[in-house]
Amino acid sequence: MPVDTTGKTRRAPRRPPTEEEQKEIELKRLRGETACSECRRLKLKCDKNVPCGSCIRRGCESICPLGNLTAGQGTRFILADTGQLHAKIAEMSQRIRQLEEALAILQGVISSERHPLLATDLLSIKFAAEAPARKTPPPAGEQDPLLDALGTLTLTDAGEVRYFGRSAGTETLLVAEDQSDEEDDSPSDAIPLDILEFGNIFPQARPNLPKLQRIRSLLPQYEHAVHLCEAYLSHAALFFRPIKRDELLGPFIQAIYMPEDQTEVGTGDAAHALAVLFFVLALGALLDLQLTPYNAEAERYYAAGRAALSLRSVYDSPLFDTVRGVGLMATYHSLAGKKYSRDSAWCLISLAAKLAQSIGLHRDSARWYMDATMVQRRRTLFWEVFGADLSHCLAMGRPPAIHLAYVDCEYPEDEECSLTVDGLMRPGFWRSKYHFAREIWMAMTEMTLAAKPPGYATVLELDRRVRELSVPDSYKPYPTRADGEAEYFSSSASLRGAYASQYRAVTMIYLHRSFFAQAMLDFPANPLRSPFATSFLTAYRSASVIIKGTAYQFDRCADMAMRVWVLLHQTFSAAVIAGTVVTLSPQSNMAPSALLDLGLAVDLFERTAKHSHRGKLAFTVLLKLKERAVRAYTQVAPLSPTAGPTPPKGTAAAPPDGAAADELAIFGGQTRLLALKQKSKRGTKSASTSPPLASMGVTGYSSAAGDEFPWLDDLVAANSDIRMDDTTMGLPPDVYSLLSMYPPDAEAAAMPTQFDALTEMGMLPLAEGAAGDGRPTNAMVDLGLTNESRMDARWLAFIEQCGVTLGESPVQIDDTISLFD
Repeated sequence: MPVDTTGKTRRAPRRPPTEEEQKEIELKRLRGETACSECRRLKLKCDKNVPCGSCIRRGCESICPLGNLTAGQGTRFILADTGQLHAKIAEMSQRIRQLEEALAILQGVISSERHPLLATDLLSIKFAAEAPARKTPPPAGEQDPLLDALGTLTLTDAGEVRYFGRSAGTETLLVAEDQSDEEDDSPSDAIPLDILEFGNIFPQARPNLPKLQRIRSLLPQYEHAVHLCEAYLSHAALFFRPIKRDELLGPFIQAIYMPEDQTEVGTGDAAHALAVLFFVLALGALLDLQLTPYNAEAERYYAAGRAALSLRSVYDSPLFDTVRGVGLMATYHSLAGKKYSRDSAWCLISLAAKLAQSIGLHRDSARWYMDATMVQRRRTLFWEVFGADLSHCLAMGRPPAIHLAYVDCEYPEDEECSLTVDGLMRPGFWRSKYHFAREIWMAMTEMTLAAKPPGYATVLELDRRVRELSVPDSYKPYPTRADGEAEYFSSSASLRGAYASQYRAVTMIYLHRSFFAQAMLDFPANPLRSPFATSFLTAYRSASVIIKGTAYQFDRCADMAMRVWVLLHQTFSAAVIAGTVVTLSPQSNMAPSALLDLGLAVDLFERTAKHSHRGKLAFTVLLKLKERAVRAYTQVAPLSPTAGPTPPKGTAAAPPDGAAADELAIFGGQTRLLALKQKSKRGTKSASTSPPLASMGVTGYSSAAGDEFPWLDDLVAANSDIRMDDTTMGLPPDVYSLLSMYPPDAEAAAMPTQFDALTEMGMLPLAEGAAGDGRPTNAMVDLGLTNESRMDARWLAFIEQCGVTLGESPVQIDDTISLFD
């Protein structure tokens, strides 16, 4: 029979490739000429790239193109026990986190720069396969949650609307807290009624020459006027100096008191020059330590200056003195009592900026061949208005009135410059102030208030520029008694020292506050894990610098320190940052020092509250914040009898709840709408809703909270040697000895009298006798960057985040309303 050939043919067994053939196959795979080994094993289509797309999708690109994921002994690519492998990866990731946090804390102590090993791309290594996939650029209309930072819009039940931008700081909180019916700090009983009525015409004008003579009659005696001018030049001129000493005490005041041509006295052109003098007298009286704070004399001169401005049109044909007068008027609003708001100061300085442009101050006057003296005066006035405008804009979170693209005005002559030993030019204080406003404040305004916020790298670049600027060597912000008691206790020198020592720290808070809040929102248990850990550390360190620097100024001249709210405004912001660190991260290594900083700030505001309405508001808020911080610290970090607090294992701060998250977002300037109850009309008397100071007073850590937590005294002792190197922020290390709390005024005599020089830090304790001699005082802190009242949306958020209520009129945050959607 024939052979059956219809059956299946058997294939000969496949011969394994020889060694030479295997090498050839591997070379082809390495060159991308044939499918990789893993795709061939799984019979997948291979794109022949190295590594191929299939291996990348499956997470095994490390074995492509030659390796296989087949199980067996001796291979390094086997996932034989996936559970055990993932457990090992999790353990190693946790260890990496601990080492990163320890490195970040150490780096924050010794340097202000991020450690190279803490770069953002390196921080993601610990997530291994859990690391997020590579991000594709978001669509044009998509917005990062952090950049949703339009600021806060506040509404009252009467329909009043106010806007606070991302940098508006503490303004919103103080507005919300200020619901009392207390009368104004500034008395007006001594002001003639006709002067008050005529002053209310401003900014309109009603030429009335007989009224000019009536206003002139309010001028003080010549000797007293000179004394008040000296007080202005020594103190208030630090914040706005449109006229220098040689002009003010020379031809300017003499032309008003002893005019050569009597016919010029009654002209309308003389009205605004008279207004300038009255505003100078008002500011001098306001900061004259021989007079009480917010005195009637200052109000009388202010009213006369306002009336004088109303005798000639401000808008139609402004004069050089018109710009001076409006700028000085804005300065008075920022330094005076409760009846003057930060809103009014911002509006007035913006008006002064526009008036300056209307007379061409933004263009360099030398091109018009003016007299050399007038050129210097015009340059000085422009840069004073420019810096003051930026200062108010940052405080309110609103755009500036002048942009550098339209400016070519040169700096005025630097009369304080000097030469270094190397022959280099060393700028004086005023040149440094103008340069800082131009190079830093303007850049920061464009960055923080722009409709499209910049990237974080831009923020860090500006941070670097701020740190590179130094205080002029001619200034000694932290003198000792060895420099002479006259210099140490000088009110003028202490005020200027406060400005020079803290201007960088204040700028850093403005720059990093939003990112600080974002870090606390995203990583409340450990903000150092946040991509914004640098901002978190910088904001806290800057806050500590401001608090201790303010305490140092209180020691030098408490009367002046409490009288200038422009300075205390930023100390309040710094205290909120310190309190938030303790409240939300009580287990962190920074919590003990932050709690000490908060306690020091509470003591400073307790003293200020006795003399200032704003100080009382701030003290009420900080007292509640401190009690909350003490409770949080007690629950998470029980004190060891021999060392500092050690958090129990597994303890972590709870994330902020819904309302707290909203409040933190407001602090950072994110889009929110606040509904506030309308405040009752000022001037109506009623029972105050705030408890008396005696019932809520706190001295050091012996407060109401201190009675409940007696271990706080041990905490102060256990952490008395806590140090942070903040010399790069403008505060020398020796000032960090100011961790001890101020006693109340009655115990001022018990303050330290010796310099406690520690080995490495050279610490400066409080000087004797400078704190509390019983003289009435007011408030201090903003340091050249701003002036008074309201608080930014996110400050409010932070305070509420920490459990601080706002009296009987709490702020209601409607998180269902998003503005400008």
